[in-house]
Amino acid sequence: MSITYGALGGLVVEIVVFYGRIAAWQAARHRALSRNRRRTQLPRLDKYIDPPSDALAALTRVSLGAGAGWIFSPQLTGALATVAVGASAPALLRQLGSARTLQAAIGQSPPAPAEPGSGDPSSPGRPEVLES
Repeated sequence: MSITYGALGGLVVEIVVFYGRIAAWQAARHRALSRNRRRTQLPRLDKYIDPPSDALAALTRVSLGAGAGWIFSPQLTGALATVAVGASAPALLRQLGSARTLQAAIGQSPPAPAEPGSGDPSSPGRPEVLES
């Protein structure tokens, strides 16, 4: 059930994005009508909506939401929490991707693992000594 709720969260995000495009088209039509009364110069809907790319983006968001719902299902206790995780899945991945980019831009690399026998008791290669 968590996969379904996660996918629903992804779908909610896509509906909000789609509404934003329709609202932008509507605003552009209103601006054009206020400037002149000829309907031949109104913006076309296909300048705001591209069905193939929008459908692919919707499928991707729904899939990411379903995957996030499945991955986090042991930690989620309710349907609303699962929908929220599904809705945030694309943003979470985008944030994780930008964190790596930021780390590379700063020039930092992840810390290297400790070498055996370097003095770190948790390092591999050094036997653990228990004192009694």
